Amino acid sequence: MDAPLVSVIVPNYNYARYLEERLESILTQRFQDFELILLDDCSTDESRSILERYASHPKVSHYVPNEHNSGSPFAQWERGLALARGRYVWIAESDDSCTPELLERLVAALEARPDAVLAYCGSLQVDEHGERLPRDYDRWQEDQQLYAYSSSYYLRHRLSRENSIYNASMVVFRREAWLRLEDKAYLGMRSCGDWLFWIKMVEQGAVLELRSKLNRFRQHTQRVTVRSDQSGARLSEHVAITRYLNAHGYPSCWEQRLRRGHLYKQTLRLNKDKASRTHALQELHRAIGATRADYILERIYKVVRELSGKKG
Repeated sequence: MDAPLVSVIVPNYNYARYLEERLESILTQRFQDFELILLDDCSTDESRSILERYASHPKVSHYVPNEHNSGSPFAQWERGLALARGRYVWIAESDDSCTPELLERLVAALEARPDAVLAYCGSLQVDEHGERLPRDYDRWQEDQQLYAYSSSYYLRHRLSRENSIYNASMVVFRREAWLRLEDKAYLGMRSCGDWLFWIKMVEQGAVLELRSKLNRFRQHTQRVTVRSDQSGARLSEHVAITRYLNAHGYPSCWEQRLRRGHLYKQTLRLNKDKASRTHALQELHRAIGATRADYILERIYKVVRELSGKKG
């Protein structure tokens, strides 16, 4: 059997209420040269019964239900990638959805640019019921145009500041770039592994940004990033990624100071009692050199930005 051009991976854990919408949005894509890989990380809701109904669909090449929870969404990414045969990969998160042209347009962009490792579109934020939310993560006007960035530019000006590729469902990437990855530290992360994953991928080539909102990114309280924000795990992973970025010289000295100030602020917010706060700040200083001066600088910078009407 010939390999499909695209492997679509759907990693799921307890998102039965969104699964049918997710799967139908994939199966009704205008671009149809794909295989569908269904994964379930030992869900406790009705996910398996839904996935089993789709498992016999001609597009489904694999259905893999875990007997034990992996503990990491990125471990599921890796499992799906190991099964994938396509030139390109789309990790379609099970609680999101999309328009019918997403795959068609992103694949066409990559086919035209062999130097690019990934292409992504914009996202509409929707709530648990699919209603549009006012928040906009995309810091651009939707003009339907395709923009190309070199690896060095994107690393220095986009990924060193934040995870600008904020939702896997809006990305299609080259599988060969994943095959070349040697350092897979992202597998040990629970909430920020995607940020490190995209950094590692972009180190290998150009990035394409399609300024069209073809993805539907669902916001709800059960998302892993929301739970890890509350536990503090996300902060520790941010620190680890900041160290990696700094060690490779991606952010400027100014950006490094602002980042240290931001993490100092987050540490203050997470640690309410004086003793734990003092200890956490000492650890932060040892890890990335963050000081109160960085915190004050970041606060001043943010106030000035807000007064000038700029985002970020």
